[in-house]
Formats: sequence, structure tokens, C-alpha cells
Amino acid sequence: MPPEEPHVVYIPFDPGSIMSDWIGLQVQMRGVVRDSFSRDGTTYRVLAVSQVRPLTAEYGNTTVTDHAAYGLPGTDPVQIHAYFNKACYLYARYAVLERQSSDADGHSLRVLERQPQDDPAAVCEHLQGTPLFKIPNGGDYTFVGLSGDVLFVRNGSASDMHGLMAANLAQQRQILNATVVPGAHVDGHTLHYRQVLSTGSGPRCPSGKTAVQGMVLDLTSGMTRHEGKTTCWP
Repeated sequence: MPPEEPHVVYIPFDPGSIMSDWIGLQVQMRGVVRDSFSRDGTTYRVLAVSQVRPLTAEYGNTTVTDHAAYGLPGTDPVQIHAYFNKACYLYARYAVLERQSSDADGHSLRVLERQPQDDPAAVCEHLQGTPLFKIPNGGDYTFVGLSGDVLFVRNGSASDMHGLMAANLAQQRQILNATVVPGAHVDGHTLHYRQVLSTGSGPRCPSGKTAVQGMVLDLTSGMTRHEGKTTCWP
């Protein structure tokens, strides 16, 4: 019985073949629970193993950064697992997997609920289940942070006019879809951004400049309001 998992018995392994040294390689075990029994108040399960697969992406090929500042300034710190073709962002209640692929799948974004006690390697390796939020085969968009229950996605280059979307995961609704200019940031429970105005709205700007309006989005209610005067950008 492996000491690191005292509530599981694996068969049909030969106990005599188990090495005494600890390697530290994480694996996925598949099989069928054949029996269970109790001993000294603890319930043990007997698992007939059909497959053992190393979590190779997580073992030796992943860079983990803890309490990182990522995305829009002011969004929640995150633990980032960076793989060669994807990034997994772990928050207290959510896991976000952003994958870049050269095949037909393209760029996909997948968000699931998680528990703080869930093993990070397993969460990032699989991210199975029904996603709360998903964008398959996407274009030029990027996950740019999470603040509480609100997820932010940017469409386009951060240094130019671009789309900014916000979705409240707890309420299962989109609360922002706007064309903005650089400088959006979160301050507490609000998002501050400058929205591009439609042609003919706001001030008449010189050639090469665009009229923008400062805006505030309340992340809890989803309500927006103006902030300051309209200006010309850049």
C-alpha cells in the first residue's frame, strides 16, 4: 500500500516489484474499483488497474509561476502553469486553460470551476467536465485575467484599439463587449477603460485620432457609467 495514498490499494501489482525509492513522477491511474473494506475506522478501496499514464506535460516540461500578476492591471494574482503549447491559470475557484495549436483546433479557451484543495497538476492536465465558458477555434483573442467571478478576454493587439469582453462566471452572463484603447485596469470591484465612440459622436478629432469616452464598469452589477470627458486618442 503506497504511503502517499493510504486509502487506495492498487492491484494486480506485485508488491515485491515496488521500488523503495521515491521518484516523484505523477501519473494518471485508470481502472475499476473491485472491492472496499474498513480497517480501524478507515475505508480502503481495491482498484484493478487497467492503465497507468505519466502526466508527462506536467513532469519536467512545465514552468510554474506562483502568485503572478497577469493580464489587466489590478486583476487577481494567479498560479500559471506554462506548457509548450498551452497555459493553465489557476485561481481559488476557477481554472482557465488557453491552448494554441497549429491544427484545426486553433486557439481555444476553456474555464472550469475548481476547489482550492484540488491537485494543480491534475486540474491543468485534464480540465475535464462541462466548461463554464468556452471559445473554440478563436481568432486574435487572449485571456487577460480574472477578478473575482469576472473573466476578461481581449480581441486584438494590446497596443492598439481592440475588443474587450467581460463575462461574470457566477451569473453566467456577458457584462461587457466594447472596442477600447490601451489602458484598461481594475480597481477593486470596478473596471476603468476608454471606449471608442462611433463616428460623429464626441469631439471632432484631428486626422489619425479617435474619439474615446472614459467609462467605468461595476463588476458586481454589470452597470456602466461615464467617467470624465470625451477625448481624442492617441
